[in-house]
Amino acid sequence: MATSELEAKISQALVQLGVSDSGKILAMKPAGGGCINDAFVVETADAGKFFVKSHASTPSMSHDECKAMLQAEMDGLEALRQTRAIRVPKPLYVGELASGAFLVTEYITIRPLRDQRKFGHQLAEMHLFSGSSQFGFAKDNWIGSTPQINGWHSSWIELLRKRLRYQFDLAQFTGDMNKMAKELLERLPEFFEGLDIKPSLVHGDLWSGNCGSDDSGNPLIFDPAVYWGHHESELGIMHMFGGFTSEFYDAYHELIPKAPGFKRRILVYELYHAVNHYNLFGSGYLGQCQRLLNRILD
Repeated sequence: MATSELEAKISQALVQLGVSDSGKILAMKPAGGGCINDAFVVETADAGKFFVKSHASTPSMSHDECKAMLQAEMDGLEALRQTRAIRVPKPLYVGELASGAFLVTEYITIRPLRDQRKFGHQLAEMHLFSGSSQFGFAKDNWIGSTPQINGWHSSWIELLRKRLRYQFDLAQFTGDMNKMAKELLERLPEFFEGLDIKPSLVHGDLWSGNCGSDDSGNPLIFDPAVYWGHHESELGIMHMFGGFTSEFYDAYHELIPKAPGFKRRILVYELYHAVNHYNLFGSGYLGQCQRLLNRILD
């Protein structure tokens, strides 16, 4: 992707938004951290800094899909901001490129997560925010570069089953793995017996690389795959990759206590991300998928 085109498009966007009179860009430096998109910190002459994420179209992702992916991220960031529970970068603009799209957001200097207890409380408060009577989201979005099934559903189990089946279909498991995947889909309701699940707004991809602190030490989340779902589903990838202390979990469960069957359901939610990582990154995640299926179905 030509950075000269991207720079010109960003300049036009900032003027159009009314945040910059000149749109003059002093510097555009690569920002690390992502493996799906290119990211930059853009410094302007009269409006400070902005964060920009771009995605180039490929044979597996069309121009329109690039724009849809970044528009979905913008919509997700805005939805998270509406809860007022935790700091989220303000999304500003999604634009098209000749061969892709870009997203402009508020720039925040991201520090390592400092206050795990505060983060636990704030995440629970976000999950307790009431804003939907159904599960899902208005449009499909992406988990990494894999489409994430949304639409609106009255049943959380129905949506979860659709998502797991989609990931299993992509994985094309064979033999015992395929049998276990089918068994899980059939047995899914038994893991939720006795629960009255209310839709919670969840970040959707909250591993330790997608959170941090701002300069004041306030927790911060970004790079979401947002939907209305079971609040426990947020914790699957957090358990998978770690990085969160007992202070975080204790604070979270002070506001949202564990329900019966919690441990097994967390394995189901972890499996969703493990299979997605297998689909994205290959056989290194196959053993983890197998172990999780065995533990869930045991």
